[in-house]
Amino acid sequence: MADHLLFDFFAAIAAASGLAMVTRRNLMHATILLLATLLATGGIFLQLQAEYALAAQVLLFAGGIVLLFVLVVMLLSPQFLRPAPFDWKSFSIAALALVVVIEIIAVVWAHHDGMIWRSAATPSANNARALGTALFQDDLLAFEFAAVPLLATIIGVVMLSKRRTE
Repeated sequence: MADHLLFDFFAAIAAASGLAMVTRRNLMHATILLLATLLATGGIFLQLQAEYALAAQVLLFAGGIVLLFVLVVMLLSPQFLRPAPFDWKSFSIAALALVVVIEIIAVVWAHHDGMIWRSAATPSANNARALGTALFQDDLLAFEFAAVPLLATIIGVVMLSKRRTE
């Protein structure tokens, strides 16, 4: 029972801070909310006894990438820290992308009878090997779908930087 409550706690923090992150116009606030999302996800990994994923999450993402974001945001001129005006074109493209991603998830979910991710019956003694096997053999399709939000983020950053330099 306590495990479910702890999972719900971390999941609620990750979902709420992730949603708040994408709705912020101030880049510094969005970066801090990204840190909260990554740390809450690390808490979920710790609860699942995935120490390797927790270490990668905290050290690489929460430590390195968020620090890089903060330094880049602070080094930019103050004009980049001001909120950008609302753009209906970007909003409609993002909404269309969201609909496509939801449709892809629904098709995959229906194809696999609702069982995209399987839970292991017993935890493995070698978590790094179990993680590699799960990611690159058993659940490769789910791992490939994780690349879609990363690609969308890269495209969004490039579009935002081009729009602000014009």
